[in-house]
Order: sequence, then C-alpha cells, then structure tokens
Amino acid sequence: MTGKALKNAFHKKSAGKKGEIQLFQAFIDAFNSLGANALAKEYHGNKYQVIFDEMRGAGRPTPRCELCDVMIIQYPNGHANAARVTFNQAKVTKNDLGCSPSKAAVVPDSFGANLEQWDLLSNRPTVRNATTTFYPPSNLLSDAILPSVGTFGVFYPLGSSFDFAYYVACGLRPLSNNPGRTGTLQWLAPMNLISRRAGYDEITGTCCLEAFGDALEHGLVGTPVWPLLYGPRGSRPMQQWLRDVLLSLAQENPDSSLPDELLNGLELISIEGERDHLLRDNAPSTPRAVILVKTPREPPLLNRRPA
Repeated sequence: MTGKALKNAFHKKSAGKKGEIQLFQAFIDAFNSLGANALAKEYHGNKYQVIFDEMRGAGRPTPRCELCDVMIIQYPNGHANAARVTFNQAKVTKNDLGCSPSKAAVVPDSFGANLEQWDLLSNRPTVRNATTTFYPPSNLLSDAILPSVGTFGVFYPLGSSFDFAYYVACGLRPLSNNPGRTGTLQWLAPMNLISRRAGYDEITGTCCLEAFGDALEHGLVGTPVWPLLYGPRGSRPMQQWLRDVLLSLAQENPDSSLPDELLNGLELISIEGERDHLLRDNAPSTPRAVILVKTPREPPLLNRRPA
C-alpha cells in the first residue's frame, strides 16, 4: 500500500524534473501526498553540519560534511515505540538502476558520490558539530544497533520521470578510495535482501521506490530509535535532540498528529509547557529535511520494545 502510493506520487511529481534538488523536492512532495499518515518538511541549513575523524583510510583526517539530506522516521500505527530512523543521503545518476529478475543476483550498480559522506554514513564514527547552529548527539550514528541508520537514496531515470534506489551505506564500496572527496560508489550485493542483527530485521537495499515503501511498511528501514534513547548506551543528549526536532515539527504543523504520537510513544516529554519553552529558545538543530511516516502494519514481535 505505502510502496504503490509513493511510486505513483513520485512518478507524477518527478516528471519533467532534473537535477538532485528538484528530484529531492519531488521526493518530499511524494511523502506529503500520503495525507495524514506522513509529514515531510524541508529545512534550509548549512552545507557543513558535522566533523568526524576519517575511517576510510584516505582523505582529510577530520572531514566535515552535512549529516544527511533527510532523516526518515517510520513507525507502525499504534506502536510509536517501535519507530525506526535512517539518515539518508540523496544522489542522482544517469545509470539504469531499475528492477529486473536479475536483481536477485549480485548486480554492480554504481553512482557518483562524496566519499567523505559515504565514510560518515558507512563507518558511523562519533560526530561533532561543524557550526554554531547544529548540535547533533555525538553517538547519533555510532551507537545505532543496525547499519541502516546510514543510507543512500539514488534517483535514476525511468521513462519520462525517475525512480529511487535505496542502499545501506556499509554495503557500498568506492571503486577507488582516493584522497579526493568525490568518487564512484558500487553496490555488489543482491537487492531486497533481509538480514537480522540483535533480533531486528532490516532490508539492505531496494531497487525502486515501490519496494522501498513496502520495506518501510514492514519496519525494515532504519535502526530502532528506542535503544538510542534508553538502551545501554542511550543518552540524554539524544533524547533532548530528538525531542526538540519533534516539538518543532508539532509546532509548525498543528494539523498533524504524527509528532505528538512519537513524542508520547517514545516517552520523550510531558507535552504541556514544552512548546512554550521552544518558542522562547532558538529553533532546534535539524537535518536538512525530516520525514515522519506512520504505516498500517504492526511491527514484528522481535522489533517491539518489551512491555
């Protein structure tokens, strides 16, 4: 249901578009077309948001780049404590990354990307703020249970419009890990493969937006949010940061119930009085875009927080 709706909406909204910015905005609009079950908001922020110690073995010792293009939070109806989150970087390619029967086998998809961004989302180091307006928790990526906390989404041509392929960042490899920032990333694994780690399932890649939407609906995209907040290495900064992001969305979108459902389900606040606090202070540091999605399916039992 979610996959087909996203596919149809994006097919219409991406027709005649070109370039990464226009396609990304069509992607945001496609989620907003889902009605009350989705909320997508694009912000305008600094290109450089985080600093980290390189882990790819090449390039600058302390790269800086944006955290991601979009933070996507999905949760099943009635079970906001089972929310998943991924930090996704959008790219565009002229290469055909479309679905075919051969996608069950290993197919070497490739696209151009920033290798420092790949290092960040693939190796998931601790992060530090690169500006005075963005203060993410240092363990935002490093303490995630699942690798799909860091992902890439690639727009590719399909007839007169575009489609969207999704890749978990650690499954991509640079063709040449050169000292420069730009290069080509290659995917050398089957698509639509489900793997399990620490009792949670995730999908490692999808070849089209319909498959991506279906994976969202089944709770297979992103890492569980609850352990980042309250697990063995859960942190107060993570709770505060996510709370402020959700409060900002609630304040700016009073007709949407999604931010409040997540705030309550994740036990982040007693909502009364908090919005007044937010109005007095500076706006919270947010990713460049945020998407909240409520899907109709209940989460698998293993993916739920114990009662």
